[in-house]
Amino acid sequence: MRRLPLGPMEAFVAVARLGSLARAAQSMHLTVPALSRRIALLEAQLGMPLFRRLPRGLALTESGAAYFAAIGPAWESLATATEAMRGAGRRPLRLTVMPSFAAQWLVPRLGGWASRHAGTEIELETGPEPVDLRARPDLDGAIRLGIGPWPGLLAEPFLPVLAFPVARPGLAVGPDAAALLRLPLIGTTHQPEFWREYLAAHGVAEPAPPLARSFDNLSLVYEAAAAGQGVALGLDPVVRPYLQAGRLVALPPGPVRLSRQFHLVRRRGAGRPGRAMALFRDWLRREAAAFLAAPCTALNPGALELNGGAPARPLASAGEGGRR
Repeated sequence: MRRLPLGPMEAFVAVARLGSLARAAQSMHLTVPALSRRIALLEAQLGMPLFRRLPRGLALTESGAAYFAAIGPAWESLATATEAMRGAGRRPLRLTVMPSFAAQWLVPRLGGWASRHAGTEIELETGPEPVDLRARPDLDGAIRLGIGPWPGLLAEPFLPVLAFPVARPGLAVGPDAAALLRLPLIGTTHQPEFWREYLAAHGVAEPAPPLARSFDNLSLVYEAAAAGQGVALGLDPVVRPYLQAGRLVALPPGPVRLSRQFHLVRRRGAGRPGRAMALFRDWLRREAAAFLAAPCTALNPGALELNGGAPARPLASAGEGGRR
C-alpha cells in the first residue's frame, strides 16, 4: 500500500475548512508559499485539481468537495484521538479567549483556580477574532461572546452581558439615548452591532452614526473613553474594573441586557468533556454565579432585557450547540 501524503492532506483539509490560504497557513504555522506547495503536491499525486483559483481567494472543485467530504471527518477524528493520547498525562488546559475578557475578568480569577486545582494549568491564547476549533485540535476549547450556535461546536452560555454607555467622569450628556448620537461614539471594529442593539432597545430608530474611533478589543475602547476621546458602550463584566477604579462612569439612559452572552465552547463529537474541562466548566459556573450575585453598584438596579425579558441562565450541562 502506498504511503499516504499526510502533510499535504493536512494542508488540504485546513484550506478547505477555512476557505483561505492565509488563514490556513497561520493555523498550521506555515508560510503561504509553503502551504501552496503542499496543495500542489497533493493535486499532482491525485492527478486532479482540488481548488479553483479565483480573483479573490479560491474555491473547491467538484472533485475537491467530494474529497473533503470523505476525509474531513476522518482527519478530525485522527486529530482528536492524537490530542487525547498526548493528554493522557498531565498537560495544560488550552483555551482561546478574547483579550479584554481574559484581562478584565478571567485572569484575575485564575489564582482561585490554581489554589483549588494546582495540578491543572490553564493556558490562554488571546485574539480579537474567533479561532476555528475544528482546525486547532491543540486547543481544548474557547470562551466566546455571541449568540450561537456555532457550526460543529457545543456551546454553553454562562455569563450574560449588560450594556450601558460609559465615559470619563464629568462628561455632560442628555437623559435619553438620542442624546448619545450627538457625541463621539467609540467601539470595536468586529462588533458594530453592540451600539445598534443598545440604541434600538431604548427606542432609537435611526441608525447609529459611524464610530469616531474604533479598536480591535474592548480594553483599548475603554482606555480611549477614560482618556476623554468619546463615549464607549460598557459591557459588564468587562467594563466593571474601570467603574470600580473610578476611571469611567455609567451614563444615562441605563443598562440593557444584550442578546449575546459569554459561552464556553468545545468541539462537537469530542465525546464527554475530559476531567480538566469538566472541572474548569464547574469552576467557571461558580465564578459566574458569584459575579452575578454581586451586581455593579454603579448601575441602576433594573435593566431593560431583550428577547422577551428572559432571565439570565447559569451555565448548564453540555448541550448540542449554543443557546440564546
